[in-house]
Amino acid sequence: MDILSQIVETTKEIIEERTRMVSFQTMKSQAADAERPTISLKARLNPNKPNIIAEFKRKSPSRPNINMAADPVSIAREYQAGGAAAMSVLTEPAYFGGSPDDLKAIREAVTIPLLRKDFMVAPYQFYEARVMGADLILLIARILEPQEIVQFTHLAHELGLEVLCEVHNHEELEKVGDAPVDFLGVNCRDLKRFQTNLDHLVEITDILPSQTPWVAESGIHSPQDLKKLWDAGYPLFLIGEYLMKSQSPRETLQELVNP
Repeated sequence: MDILSQIVETTKEIIEERTRMVSFQTMKSQAADAERPTISLKARLNPNKPNIIAEFKRKSPSRPNINMAADPVSIAREYQAGGAAAMSVLTEPAYFGGSPDDLKAIREAVTIPLLRKDFMVAPYQFYEARVMGADLILLIARILEPQEIVQFTHLAHELGLEVLCEVHNHEELEKVGDAPVDFLGVNCRDLKRFQTNLDHLVEITDILPSQTPWVAESGIHSPQDLKKLWDAGYPLFLIGEYLMKSQSPRETLQELVNP
């Protein structure tokens, strides 16, 4: 079993445990009662400069300590002050050290759109995301069937959430098909060896649909990396480790958004 399959299995166990604590029907009711309007990232995109989705991530399977001591609220305020278009918040606990409480605390601290970054495999998680205060959710094409991508996208939209769907290659792009996702993320990380290849992000642009904004994911570690992808046509960039290891995320972001 590869690492992604392990994470999915663990996620399903976590969902079962959370459902025992808060029933599916109760979670749906809480989502229906959520009064805060969601914030559209699509409506905030700036066509004239890079749009950064700055990520809060303590660790990952390939990096056991990116910044385990990081305070989510402090980082979020740095990101917003630095000009981030949105913020990605890991809520997966076992492999990424995330928590729904991180997203809830960040929601209270900043006004930029928040992406719940998790392994979305069940409807429960979408209602949960709305209750947490998310504005967008992540779908990973590799772990979903084509009909699930369509169904989950419609469910997200019913809840007022935008959808970032992540692919790695042509085969996964075909799985997305005509699903009305709001953003198409391309991850250049090899999930078997955990290596990144920015050239892959450039090469795949020939087959990416022009009507859906692209998000470059993984492997961006300098303003030069970002400029290479900006010149290739990417308007959005999801950046985590580079910012989480920065002594001043605000200054680092300011350098990135003005290539």
